[in-house]
Amino acid sequence: MISVELAVSLKIPDVTALTAANAIRRRLGYADELVRLERADYYRLDLNVDDRATAESLVREIAEGTNLFVNPNKHVYEVRFSEDRGANANRDGLWLVSVLVTSPDDSSGEGMASALQGRLGYAQVAAVETGVLWSMTIKAENEERAREIAESITVTRSQSEGVLMNPHFQEHEVWVGE
Repeated sequence: MISVELAVSLKIPDVTALTAANAIRRRLGYADELVRLERADYYRLDLNVDDRATAESLVREIAEGTNLFVNPNKHVYEVRFSEDRGANANRDGLWLVSVLVTSPDDSSGEGMASALQGRLGYAQVAAVETGVLWSMTIKAENEERAREIAESITVTRSQSEGVLMNPHFQEHEVWVGE
């Protein structure tokens, strides 16, 4: 089984990400540290295929040939493999940090997997998991500090700390690099 990540973002400016970035800079005090914030819908597809090339080709076919993930009029997408995470982590003191926010009680991935396996005929799809992927460019002196800033920005602990997820019903995963 091979897992493939599909990140789907808007072609136009994402007002949700812009509003969150504004709140993080102005209300949480990260005007100097947060350089960029982007948001994408995240899907992890577990596929019963033999190799990465087949997996990537299948996910591209699904993304372009169904309306479950991508509307070509308003979205762009990127296919990734989790084992490739960590590339391009530091560019001139700017750290690329990604935060995946998921909701354990969200069953939308099950419905997508069922549709893909059933009416759309993609029997190779074993499971689909969904979430929101936040990509940040953070100015920090080292990777550890970049992670600390990302955690503080992400997890809502009080009115003055965190804005991207609620730890009472959501989970998150942080990695540095693309």
